[in-house]
Amino acid sequence: MGDLKNVNLQVAQFALEKVKEVLNYYEKEILKCKEEEREQIEKKQKMLSSKYKTLSKKMTVLIQKNGLIGTLVFILSKVKKEKANELVLQHIINWCEEDCKLDFLRVDKENTNPNEAFIENITKLSNQEYRLVTKEIMNLFGWIKRFTDGMIEGEVQND
Repeated sequence: MGDLKNVNLQVAQFALEKVKEVLNYYEKEILKCKEEEREQIEKKQKMLSSKYKTLSKKMTVLIQKNGLIGTLVFILSKVKKEKANELVLQHIINWCEEDCKLDFLRVDKENTNPNEAFIENITKLSNQEYRLVTKEIMNLFGWIKRFTDGMIEGEVQND
């Protein structure tokens, strides 16, 4: 039972760090900017946080309905247009690199497109590995969803 508790604490800690990362994404820009630009950057920060909250709350349902690969490809298709999608995908990759059960998904740092390489690695998994990765990512987003509910203001957006 102790190991399960430690694993849950590890996932929760990672999720908390990532939600804080989203909340402070534009912090350096806000500190460096001129007063007249501050409001615009704060608006960008609020929009990013809101979109991240919306997407992270949808992740478990998206995975259940479309499968993990379908969901990852959907997110990848929007990475260039939406910073929130880029962060969600990056957080998934980071978690898979940090979680010792999923270290077989590591992407070479020199890879020119780590997002696509990560998804390609998932397509090569056995059924058992695919189910494990799906379960772990759904667990991660269970925690991220809890933290976004408590830490990011505003209602979920309907896209």
